[in-house]
Amino acid sequence: MIEQIFSNVYVETGNLGSNDSIIVTDQGTVLVDAPHKPSDAARWRDTVNSFGEVSYLVHTDHHIDHTLGNFLLSGTIVSHSVTRRRMAEEYPSSAYVEDLLSVIDPEGLALMPDFSLRLPTITFDDRMHLYLGNVTVELIHLPGHTVNSLIVYLPEQKVLFSGDNVCEAGLPSFQDSRVSSLFETLDYISGLDFEILVPGHGEVGTKKTVESFRDQAQNLVRQVQEAARAGVPREEAADRIRFEDRIHTGTQSYVGYPDDLIEGFQRRSVLSIYDQLTHDELYML
Repeated sequence: MIEQIFSNVYVETGNLGSNDSIIVTDQGTVLVDAPHKPSDAARWRDTVNSFGEVSYLVHTDHHIDHTLGNFLLSGTIVSHSVTRRRMAEEYPSSAYVEDLLSVIDPEGLALMPDFSLRLPTITFDDRMHLYLGNVTVELIHLPGHTVNSLIVYLPEQKVLFSGDNVCEAGLPSFQDSRVSSLFETLDYISGLDFEILVPGHGEVGTKKTVESFRDQAQNLVRQVQEAARAGVPREEAADRIRFEDRIHTGTQSYVGYPDDLIEGFQRRSVLSIYDQLTHDELYML
């Protein structure tokens, strides 16, 4: 169900995958991220088109749950420069995509013969502004969930789209994260002037959502840190430590990821955090 969170901003939070948003301006719309499932992307395309021509589609990172559905959407794609490179060089294989969709989106498999992933054609490294009439869309590179993650900020509307640097639906995977940067990014986000937060996954929130997410992330990192200090081997730590995942699991509305994939996310997340803590000398939490 699409939700109007400001006079010109609409968000869909009910799909498996990233939250997807529409920013309406008098010079076309700006989309933030694309649906994960092709069947959702096809329906989202109809919704998006009802608001007029799409000017830009912004990807907050390169992960499949933010980008796969872009082949069904229009608009010039904008991202961090590393997001383009990683989409071009590291995107999941067609076999992986088809196997996953056979579980989470059998309906969408019929759309895949037309699949051709669209790469970003406008990229930046630090900060970028899109000016569309009286709407300013500020894109800021803030590493954390990935090294190439970005946020989308509407200063006049005081709306912030965090990507997976902040999630309301539990913790995302940490297998691709830069943990030390994540907490710096959360500090930066908390310091911005906004009233409405659109997280990467989960319900629309406020600055309190950032603090809740920080607490959950700190708790996970602390568990891994304590295991490492106690001399627990990394593989054993990955066997023991788990965190709540309401991002990839199913609901009454959709089928979630297979259990073995979710388990893999958990293990690789713990291993990544463990390696960063033991090799990068992260500050104490």
